Amino acid sequence: MVKTLRAAALLLLASCVVEPVPTGFDGRDVRGNYALTYDNKLKVQLNLAGATRAATANGYGEVVDFGTYQGMPLKLDLAQWCAREDVQCPDEVFWPKVAIDQPDLKANGVKLQKLVVVNDTVHTLDAGVRAAVVAGLVNNDDFDRFLIGLGAGGGSNPNCVLLGVSLAGGRFSRKGESLEDVTEFRNSANMPCDPDAGTTDAGTTDAGTTDAGTTDAGTTDAGKPETCAAVTFKRLKIPKNAPADGIVDGRLGVAWAGGCAFGPIVAGATLTLETGFTGKKTGDYDPPPFTPVEVTLPDAGFDGGSVDGG
Repeated sequence: MVKTLRAAALLLLASCVVEPVPTGFDGRDVRGNYALTYDNKLKVQLNLAGATRAATANGYGEVVDFGTYQGMPLKLDLAQWCAREDVQCPDEVFWPKVAIDQPDLKANGVKLQKLVVVNDTVHTLDAGVRAAVVAGLVNNDDFDRFLIGLGAGGGSNPNCVLLGVSLAGGRFSRKGESLEDVTEFRNSANMPCDPDAGTTDAGTTDAGTTDAGTTDAGTTDAGKPETCAAVTFKRLKIPKNAPADGIVDGRLGVAWAGGCAFGPIVAGATLTLETGFTGKKTGDYDPPPFTPVEVTLPDAGFDGGSVDGG
């Protein structure tokens, strides 16, 4: 995944730069307790024998049908499957209520911060019990987008352990943010350009010959101007010192070996499930007891969908 690789690179760069901790309002701060809501518009894919079979479902009450393979029907009852003890579906790995922390926020001023997400579904736990927790990265330089690896989890069945590409990603929203229409001049490569930069050499001469094949800024070798047209698009506008108030553009993708759902006949296949989610900040950071974990990023690539952390 491009986002994953970029986040890893930014982490390396950030570790080499010492920046002071902001005084007063800290624009990097997204800490708090959040309630998550999944849209349950499920995209399910089976990558089998070099081909991808796709299905969609509105919620977990449906049966998805991937056709047949070697004479065997490949149908999956989502409700029955997610109810299995050795299977973890989305809300079991990234929970409806979470407490989110940035433990290194007061130690430095870097824009890329460790993000810790604690399962707050049950806030008061029995003595000695610790809540589940995952950790990833949040990038204040990229509109507070975050990315967390969810792999290497699951039950005792090795076929049903979540694969390393499993992830959660999204963006923390800010109070009062909005989208505004912006018009800029862009070229065919979608790069900013100046519509008045340069003209063609048609009609000018050197020693009686024309300069066909030479270029001026903003023109092509054929003597035709490079395309530079006005393009209107949406740009995120965030009020100064606006606090975090939720999560938007949330995507969660989980992946298993195909044998988890269909047995050894699909050995080597990968089953993936993708869904969207949003979040609302419900209060200050207040986690149940948990044991800290290290940052985990997803393996490169998510063959089952378009999840890229925003």
